[in-house]
Amino acid sequence: MSEDSYVDNLSVPRPEAWTKGFLYPFIEQCWSNSIAVVGNKNVIGSRLTAIDNIFEHAHQNVKPNSMAQVVPSLLALRSFNAFRASVMVCLCLPTESYPLQRTCLETAGYARLIASDSKLSEFWLNRTDDAEAKSRFTNRAVREAIASGDEGLAKIYQELYERTIDFGAHPNEKSVTINIVKESVGTGSLQYRLLAGDGPGLDLALRTCAQVGVCSLKVLNLVFKQQFDAMNFEKRIASASAPF
Repeated sequence: MSEDSYVDNLSVPRPEAWTKGFLYPFIEQCWSNSIAVVGNKNVIGSRLTAIDNIFEHAHQNVKPNSMAQVVPSLLALRSFNAFRASVMVCLCLPTESYPLQRTCLETAGYARLIASDSKLSEFWLNRTDDAEAKSRFTNRAVREAIASGDEGLAKIYQELYERTIDFGAHPNEKSVTINIVKESVGTGSLQYRLLAGDGPGLDLALRTCAQVGVCSLKVLNLVFKQQFDAMNFEKRIASASAPF
């Protein structure tokens, strides 16, 4: 949606259906919780903004300079959107952010894989009719494509990929137990936290969001090196990913 077509509806009265039941009031609670998280955790909040600014700059300025970059460019946009979605969800529902973080990573990885072999663009566009699609587009193939440009980055990519799976992208043990209220264990009334509460779970999810964003941008830098150099990428990403 362009800025010209954007309409701010936050200040208008809510429609009647919005006030019925539990769903939409819960969404309001999520929004309220998100504001509190950014206010209480302004350092990581500012870091996420810096990462988003780099994505936004890339979105505005990176143009395909060949047919081979058309599909990777589209994937770069999807990675950007997934990053924003992951942050939006993470501020209120940290565990549910991990599938979106994985999407951000994988989509950037696909961009790198497809950019490494121009024939893969056609296979990707027709993957529903490609009997060998599963063997062409695997996590191993993505990881190897990244490693061909930066072995260290490929290891970071894999570590983050596995973390997103462990903590929410799959219904694994950590993705469930991390939200159990410890004080309720053994009381006969086990409690499960839906909205983000302050603590290690929220901190890990926010930090992982930032790390996923940085890693995805570095993967895209392997694809659009010339264009990223023109926007001073190395200096900006170093600042956005500095320890804190």
